[in-house]
Amino acid sequence: MIQLKDEPIKVIRTLNQHGFKAYLVGGCLRDYLLSKEPQDFDIATDARPEDVIHLFEKTIPTGIKHGTVTVIINGVKIEVTTFRVEKEYENHRWPKVEFTNSLFEDLRRRDFTINAMAYHPDEGLIDYFGGIEDLKSKIVRCVGNPNERFFEDALRILRCIRFATQLSFVIENETFEALKSLKDLLKKISKERINIELSKTLESKNSSYGLELLYESGVGSIIIPEFSQIYLYLSQVGFDFIPTKFKVPAFFACLKDGLLVEKLMRDLKFDRRNISLAIKLCNYLKMHYNAEELIKRIFFEEEENVEDIIFTMSILKNDTKITETFDILKKQNRLIRKKDVKINGKDLLKMGLKGEEIGKTLNLIYEYILKNPEKNNKDEILNYVNLYLQGGKN
Repeated sequence: MIQLKDEPIKVIRTLNQHGFKAYLVGGCLRDYLLSKEPQDFDIATDARPEDVIHLFEKTIPTGIKHGTVTVIINGVKIEVTTFRVEKEYENHRWPKVEFTNSLFEDLRRRDFTINAMAYHPDEGLIDYFGGIEDLKSKIVRCVGNPNERFFEDALRILRCIRFATQLSFVIENETFEALKSLKDLLKKISKERINIELSKTLESKNSSYGLELLYESGVGSIIIPEFSQIYLYLSQVGFDFIPTKFKVPAFFACLKDGLLVEKLMRDLKFDRRNISLAIKLCNYLKMHYNAEELIKRIFFEEEENVEDIIFTMSILKNDTKITETFDILKKQNRLIRKKDVKINGKDLLKMGLKGEEIGKTLNLIYEYILKNPEKNNKDEILNYVNLYLQGGKN
């Protein structure tokens, strides 16, 4: 028996007490059956949205057009959606929705068998399409005809790969063949939606498996023309071990072309943080430094996530010496940050330097201290600057 939280039970019971059917459905039920704690709760009901709004004190009309109202109880958000059938689809994504009183019809329209079950505290598990058997067998399978499911909503192609990756499930043969044959339909899906599904796949614990599915199906090359190049690089390194928030930037960085990385990520609507981090990783990846030089530069330049960046570089460069050397340099106190250099632009201004000359001289100082951290004191640096200005050499 599934031990539901009090809040979804209260929603189900309240709807039942007023003559409506109500069931826990979707991903939260799948998570319960996999002994995972759900992050979200979805309830399907024959109550109409206006009924739900009337019955509960705190509600948000999240998607009235599609029958969804968010009910809030004790701060827990529960999406309550009217049983519905989906008629014609527009652009292989947006369905025309009609409400129904049938739970069977509501579950039949769903994407995969593992997402097409329902549960009631009194009635138990309702499984019309073999979802529980597929869960036990670790299979992702479309409900009904996979060609129809993917043709209706092409985003399901990426969702299929994402679920298989997150759950470490196998994609059933007919489902996988349909996915491959209809992959071009993804060109009609918005970049934002592709971004979300791709990111979830890449950020999964078993992300290397997701990359393999994207490659073998040909789906990866539909959403990113350079996908094969990325895959062939990442298949040679331990991509699964990269810190979660660095996986998306690292995925693009291995192209080793900052301009191309920025173009691809902008096209897929990635945010500034991910793009900036990908370009940084890309630039570090291109540097022909030994482990010590690379670590010193990263530590010098970066103010945040230094250890994660260094660890990510050790994986992308397939070089364990990078993390080993980092530990040694830390213990020996041989690392320095740019902000700790004992001279700044104001000091150079007092020496009579102006404009671009200040920036150029600061960069020379930074390179000098990077190579000679033991000389990071004002007198040593000023002496170096004077020699430089006089045309002397270090």
